[in-house]
Amino acid sequence: MGKVVPLSYRARLRRSGRRLDQSRRPWQLLLAYAGKAKREYLATFLTSRNYQVTACRNGRDALDQLAAAHFDLVVTGILMPYLDGLELVRALRRRAGPPVIAMADSSHPMDALYLRNATLCGAVATHTFCEAADGLPASIDWVLRGRDDATKGVVW
Repeated sequence: MGKVVPLSYRARLRRSGRRLDQSRRPWQLLLAYAGKAKREYLATFLTSRNYQVTACRNGRDALDQLAAAHFDLVVTGILMPYLDGLELVRALRRRAGPPVIAMADSSHPMDALYLRNATLCGAVATHTFCEAADGLPASIDWVLRGRDDATKGVVW
């Protein structure tokens, strides 16, 4: 019997017949971030760039939202109650869920370690909150527009 290889998120979308062309509707983003002020800022920031954003406060709420609706991408913080960002990334990789971008609050060396671990768990990009205005939209575009191989090479 042959080896079972899970399909990437985009490959499953293609096989299901869903269109990858997003010209008719905005991209659906799920934002999981613990801090209320930063979560609201990121939601407003991403909404102003024509993304449809659903925000939640922890990883458990994010998994509930993912079970209820389709999302093209998840942006998550690292430190959250109940289910942190690393556990959320691992859970989405096990379920072959949408790609994940992980974010830390600062550029503190401990946060850099968290972001490295998020990459090892399967996040396709990482950012700190202070660089969100510059790097986050570019990363989202890189993952969602024409990067079918964004998750290739990631060790699941």
